[in-house]
Amino acid sequence: MKFNQLVTSIGLTVSTVLFVSNSAQAANFTTNINQKTDAKKDILLESIQQKDQTITQFSFVNKAVINKNTPRTKDANSGAASTDSGDKATTPVITKEDPDAVEIAKFLGNSNLNNIIDGEDTGSFNINVFFDSLIKEDNSGLDSLFFWERGMNSDLMVQAIDSTGNIIGNAITLLRKQQQDAGFKIDTKEIGKSQEVGSWGVSLAQLGVTSLSGIQLSATSKFNGPDFKVIARKSSVKTVPEPGTVIGLGSVAALAFVRRRKSNKAISQ
Repeated sequence: MKFNQLVTSIGLTVSTVLFVSNSAQAANFTTNINQKTDAKKDILLESIQQKDQTITQFSFVNKAVINKNTPRTKDANSGAASTDSGDKATTPVITKEDPDAVEIAKFLGNSNLNNIIDGEDTGSFNINVFFDSLIKEDNSGLDSLFFWERGMNSDLMVQAIDSTGNIIGNAITLLRKQQQDAGFKIDTKEIGKSQEVGSWGVSLAQLGVTSLSGIQLSATSKFNGPDFKVIARKSSVKTVPEPGTVIGLGSVAALAFVRRRKSNKAISQ
């Protein structure tokens, strides 16, 4: 086989393996945090692992616009989206049952997974949140948006928005039954004991866009009050496969080449 044919063959084989690998992977990821021993304290996101790659560079929410948020009444379970945190966790500002847009942005805009937005069962909300950098499609095969939900018992609707807040792409609903166990618990001021945390990963392709400046988050009473955090992957950062993955792909490509060469010899005979 000529050298250029060999390069083409191995290249096609590796591309096929990568395609199959990406297609077979669900929107699962591993959340790496600073500690899991105290559900009431700061739980800081350190990195995310997905498809044998480690993500350490993130874009955070830096602005919010409240389109709708059911007001709080004397009923303890009334209202919609409030700010919440672990009982002993640090916060950017004090928690509130009726937060303004700045306070919502501050609670979402950091790496502390024990700073969340708490949704009540009976209310509804529709909030635009913007990230500190443009989130763009790339060829990494990784998700661009990562969500965590306290309790693993609620849904959340998501749609992309542009820099002016216009809706783009298509809306998707993140269902409670699709959540993955994130592997840790949090105990916030709104609840009496620690709860499991679930997670969702979302790609730009799922949202029908190639880039976004932010997302619109919404829920109604049917969604069972999502208690959530969202962080985006910084698009400009290149991710590197684990060494074992590269070696594995090379081995598969070499094996395919040997088999093809044997097949060609058999035909020529």
